[in-house]
Amino acid sequence: MTTLQPTPPPPAPRLLPAMQLSMEISAERARLMPAAPVPDGFELRPHRAGDEESWIDLIATGGFGPRWDRARFDEYMKGAERRSGSRVEARGGRIFAATFASVEAGAEGVGRVDFVVARPEARGKGLARAVCSAVVRYLVGRGYRSVVLYTDDWRLPAIGLYLSMGFEPRMNGADMPARWDAVRAALSSR
Repeated sequence: MTTLQPTPPPPAPRLLPAMQLSMEISAERARLMPAAPVPDGFELRPHRAGDEESWIDLIATGGFGPRWDRARFDEYMKGAERRSGSRVEARGGRIFAATFASVEAGAEGVGRVDFVVARPEARGKGLARAVCSAVVRYLVGRGYRSVVLYTDDWRLPAIGLYLSMGFEPRMNGADMPARWDAVRAALSSR
């Protein structure tokens, strides 16, 4: 007897060919951002020695391209602001959400939030908002006049989060208005 297997759902449609989008929040606007609550049982804190393997494992869940290993992580953490400004949400020694604090290359006075990620089983709890908010506050507190981030146009839940935090789209290319219109339409149909 043959057992029929359910047909997998079709892949999510692309808005346009995949592209990185950039968003920015001014220091003035960031100062108005309310502090994100830390869910019960979690600890919002800076990176600590010993976090590396859990953070690397977490990054792998985010679909950020080439494999992260200890050497790549250690090299990345050498960047300005990363050791002191990056934040994690941890529970029981395991990192459930994290993001790096960085400096925007070639743009004096601009900080950057990199690789915001939460474990799939912890999404929807406000962990990504808490780490992202903490890094933005850290960078603004260090005197950066604005903070940027980059995201993929298909990461709609993340884009919705960033917009709700006060980040605004950067129109740094002729096709950006059309791309952002497509993103907004996709967000409104969710």
